[in-house]
This record gives sequence, C-alpha cells and structure tokens, in this order.
Amino acid sequence: MKKCCPKLPIAFVIVFVVGAFVYYQYTFTSVVKIDFTQDSFYIDTQDGMDLFSPKSERYNICFYNSFLKSQEVFLQKQLQNGIPLLAIDFYQRGENLFKEKNFKLVRISSSFMLKLIHGFNIRTLPQCFIIKQDVKNPMQYTHLKDFGFYKVINFKTE
Repeated sequence: MKKCCPKLPIAFVIVFVVGAFVYYQYTFTSVVKIDFTQDSFYIDTQDGMDLFSPKSERYNICFYNSFLKSQEVFLQKQLQNGIPLLAIDFYQRGENLFKEKNFKLVRISSSFMLKLIHGFNIRTLPQCFIIKQDVKNPMQYTHLKDFGFYKVINFKTE
C-alpha cells in the first residue's frame, strides 16, 4: 500500500524553517534596544569624561556629521520638540555645538557605534530616532522601527 504524501514531512520542515527565519527577521530586528548598564555613553564635563546616566523617559538620539555645518541647523530644529537630545557625532570630534540643557553631546566606542548603525539601519546623516524608557527596566530604552510583525501584531502606532 502506498503512502498518500511521502514528501509531506520534508515540505513541513522547509515551511517551518522559512517561517522561523521570516519571523526572526521581522520581529526581533524591528526593535532596537539600548541598555545603559551595558552600553556606555560618555559626556564631557569640566573634570574630563564622565559616564552618561539617563534621567528622562524619552530621548531623541541623533547621528550627525560634525564636518557639515548644515547639520547644525538640523540639530537646532530637533531641539525645538522639547525632548532631550543625545547627539552622536559620526567622527567623534567632541565639539559641543549648543549650550542648552536639553542637548547632550555623547561619545561612544567604535564597536557600539557599529552596533547602533546596524540596529538603526543608518544609511545617511543626519538622522534622529526617539527612544523610550522600558517600564520594567528603567536603564533600558527601546525604539520601534517602521516595519515588522512586532508592530503589526502588537498594534504599535508610535
């Protein structure tokens, strides 16, 4: 007696593997997490460099190029929304552009810079992203990207 569908287990495995890949690709890559206990941001102080510790529920994290003066105008516009701004210079020159209390020029390591470039999918400069504090862990901040099943399934609008 012949079996009805001898290729069914192989087809099921292939569909399962492809489904798992798509689920991973669009679920976990649609959320960028920054943990301030593991990821170090440094700010310039009068005494030298100091570790940045977050105090706000939301931050506007901006990546810019300090060699282009037109990007200073972009950062000035970002300051107008009232959210504290964490500015990351792509070249890490350390020139503080503004003396406002909502503006923090932060420095990060090269490996962390690459992690953020990959996580936020940065292709052009300047770009800004709003990160929000996690309710369970106040030292962890998240950013939802504009795509992914995570946003669709959980009905995220921001």
